Amino acid sequence: MASHTPPLPSRDEALDRSWRLWASLVIAVVALVTLVVGLVVLPARDETGFNPFAAMCRALGIPGYGVAPPNLSAPAAPASDVAWSSETRRLLAQASPQRGKDAAQPCAGCHGPNGISAAPQQFPNLAGQYDTAVFKQLRDYQTGARKSDIMAAMAQPLSQAQMADLAAYYASLPAGGSAAAQKGAAPGLLRLVRDGDPARGIASCDSCHGPGHSGPEGTPSLTGQSAPYLEQQLKNFAGAERGNDSFERMRAIARQLTPDEMHALAVYYSGNPASSDQR
Repeated sequence: MASHTPPLPSRDEALDRSWRLWASLVIAVVALVTLVVGLVVLPARDETGFNPFAAMCRALGIPGYGVAPPNLSAPAAPASDVAWSSETRRLLAQASPQRGKDAAQPCAGCHGPNGISAAPQQFPNLAGQYDTAVFKQLRDYQTGARKSDIMAAMAQPLSQAQMADLAAYYASLPAGGSAAAQKGAAPGLLRLVRDGDPARGIASCDSCHGPGHSGPEGTPSLTGQSAPYLEQQLKNFAGAERGNDSFERMRAIARQLTPDEMHALAVYYSGNPASSDQR
């Protein structure tokens, strides 16, 4: 049976067909438009001082060409310059409570003659506080890492040896107040104290402030402080009004706490359930 398949056109005949010419023209136009849009128009969007060559270089992957250096802000100041070096530990170990007592006379007006504040809602009790905590706060007030016009003026003239003596003196005094108010505390609050809340990135409070004081050096004891004072400090951390916590531990935790949780934790550590209704 004879084949009726038309013969294939010669190469020259194929090239002369008009649809091939039009198809080639369309492809060339699309390619050109794509290049213009992809290499020039899109990279140049929202730019001032448009540089077509720079835009094309960036689109081709030439890093950094024609890009202004980023406007980097100055590095943030450290939360505290207290370093727990062997020198600092030696300073505290050699501190004199007696010298600290002699230097503590100006402190009595706010923190009491025996480290028990007459206005604990405003000024913390210092009696029985860890020497590392007192030393760190004094130094932070001196450098401005912690803000207080009163305390800055008190701390400015002190040498680090005098701060260590004051810290040793207050650490040697019998602590006031009572233990944390575990009796009657809500189960949810006790879980927060003992286990934290991993879902919110909250470490347990006792891991740093518990009786074993296993937290970082400079972590204060909270037991026996006034509930209003503790609650205000949590608010200050949450609002970044206080920012001398190393690595932003307390700021990160306080931002996750609800106002009710702040109040309940303050009451718990104050050891005074009667203050639970005082806001």
